[in-house]
Amino acid sequence: MLRLLLILAITMVLGGCSSARFLQFKEPQLHIRHALGYAKLPDLESLSLGALHSHCLNVSDDSDIGLVLSLQCAETLLASPQLNPNLKAYALNLYNDALYKLLKTNNSQSSLVSVAINGPKQFTFVSSLQAVEPRLAAKTFGELGLALVVKQQAPEVNKAKFYPAEGIYRAYNAKLASIAAQGLTYLVTIDIEPLNSSKEVRFGDNHYALSYSPAASFLMLLEVATIDQFSWLGFISASEAEKRRGIFSLTPLTADKEPLVMIHGLNSDPLIWRYLTIAILNDELLSQRYQIWHVYYPSGPPPFFNAMRVRKLLNELSKVASGEQRFTQATIIGHSMGGVISKTLTTQSQYTLWDATFTERPEQLLNNQQRDIQDIFVFAPVFEHNRVFFLDTPHRGSSIAESALGYIGASLVTLPLEFTGLFKALIDEIGIAKLTKGMLPFLKDYGPNSVQVLRPGHPLMTVLCELPVQGEAYNIIGSTGRLSCEPGDDCSDISDSVVDYSSAYYDKAKETIIVKSSHNSFQSPRAIEYILAKLKQHK
Repeated sequence: MLRLLLILAITMVLGGCSSARFLQFKEPQLHIRHALGYAKLPDLESLSLGALHSHCLNVSDDSDIGLVLSLQCAETLLASPQLNPNLKAYALNLYNDALYKLLKTNNSQSSLVSVAINGPKQFTFVSSLQAVEPRLAAKTFGELGLALVVKQQAPEVNKAKFYPAEGIYRAYNAKLASIAAQGLTYLVTIDIEPLNSSKEVRFGDNHYALSYSPAASFLMLLEVATIDQFSWLGFISASEAEKRRGIFSLTPLTADKEPLVMIHGLNSDPLIWRYLTIAILNDELLSQRYQIWHVYYPSGPPPFFNAMRVRKLLNELSKVASGEQRFTQATIIGHSMGGVISKTLTTQSQYTLWDATFTERPEQLLNNQQRDIQDIFVFAPVFEHNRVFFLDTPHRGSSIAESALGYIGASLVTLPLEFTGLFKALIDEIGIAKLTKGMLPFLKDYGPNSVQVLRPGHPLMTVLCELPVQGEAYNIIGSTGRLSCEPGDDCSDISDSVVDYSSAYYDKAKETIIVKSSHNSFQSPRAIEYILAKLKQHK
C-alpha cells in the first residue's frame, strides 16, 4: 500500500495527466418523409433573382424530393450574379442543410431518390462533434459543403510507422456533384473528397471555399487515443512501453510543410499537447504552414539515450516525408525533460559530452558495433535551421530529483536491456578506469536513469547547459507565484514547484516569458498564445 501511495505521489509531481474522454457525439433526429410523385427538375435559369428566392422559400425540406429540389434551387442561387450577402448566406445554408439531410437519410429506402457517393461511405459529420472542453472545440474553415472526418486505411509500410497506432483521421468535404432526373427517379451524386488545404469551387462567376476541419480530425483521434496509458509505464518499465515508442504525424506527411516537433517530459505522453495542437489546427495559416509530429518515448532511461533514439527516428521520418529533398528547418517544442531532449536535437556537441564521460576518445575505445554509444554523446543538429521552445525545462536539473521523493522515484525505474546492455558490454571491455571521475558513480552499474540525470550538478547536464542552440531559442518558464523577472532582479523565488527559474532560464534564448504554471505550461493559455504568435512570425 505504501509503495502504491508513493507511486501516486510521484506521478502527480513529475508528470502531467491526460483525460480519456474529449468529445461527445450529438446529432439531431431527422424525420424526412418519402414524397410521392415523379422525377422532374424545374427550369430555374430563366427566373429573376427575386423570383428564384421566392421559389426556394416555397420548396418543402421535410421530404426527400424537397431536399433534392432545395439543392437544385440553392445551386442556382449560388451561381446568380450580384448575389447580396444575405441571399448568399441563405443559399449556402439551404445547400448545406439539404446536403446534410440527404446524406443522413441515405440508408432509408426511397423509390424516387437515389443517392450515389463518390468516395468513402463511412464518415463522421464535424457538426456532430461536441468537445467536452471549450478549448478543444474544432473550427471549420470554408463555407460550402459539409466538413467530415474519415478514418483512412493504413498507408504504405514505410509511412505507416509514422502515423498514430489508433488510426489515421483526416479532414474531408462533401459537396453535390450532380442532380439528374431519370424516369421516375432523382439521381443525386455526392463527392466526398479529402481536403487538407483551402480550395474553392465556382458557381457561375462566384467562388466559394469548401468546408473542412483539420482540428476535428485530431479531436476524433484524441477520443480513441490510448498513448496516455503508457506515461507511467514508460517511466518505471521502459521495455514494456517500447512498442509505442515513435514519432507520429497528425497530418499527412509532405515535403511542403515545416516539421513542428513536440516532445513530452518525464512520466508523460503526447496528449499533453492537445491544447496547443488544436490551437494550431484551428488557425488556417498555421495548419497550412506546419506538419505536426508528436514524439512518444519511454521516459525512464536518461534523456541522452532517448535523444539518440529520437534523433534516428527524426532523420528517418524526414527522409520519408521529404523524399529526395531534406528539411532544412524545423520548430521543436519540448516540455521539462522533453526540453532537454530538444536541446540535444538542436546543438552541436563536438566531443564535450564524450570528454565529460570517458578519458579517451571514441576512436580509441569503440568498435564498429558500438556506434550507438558514440551517438549518445557526440551529435549534430538534425536540422540546419532550428527554432526551439523550452517549456519548464530543467537545464541545470531539478531539486525534486535529489529530494527523498526523487530518490524513491529513481528506485522504481527499471532500465531496459537495450540501454544497460550497451554500457555493460562497453565497461566490461574497457574497464571503469576509462570513465571520468564525475561520471563513474552514474555508469559503474551500467547507467543512470532519467531522475538521476536530472539531479543538479550532473556532469552531462552541466556541459549541455553551456552549449548553444543552432538557431533561435525561447524560454517559457512556469511560476506558481510572481510572473515577472527584470534584469538585475533576484528571481530565486520563481518556481513552478518542480523547476526553478535559475534552472529553466537558458541565457542564450532570444526571449523569455513567465507564465502561471505548476509544471504544466504546455496548457497555459498565455504560453500557447505566445507560441502561436512566434509561429506566425516565422518564415
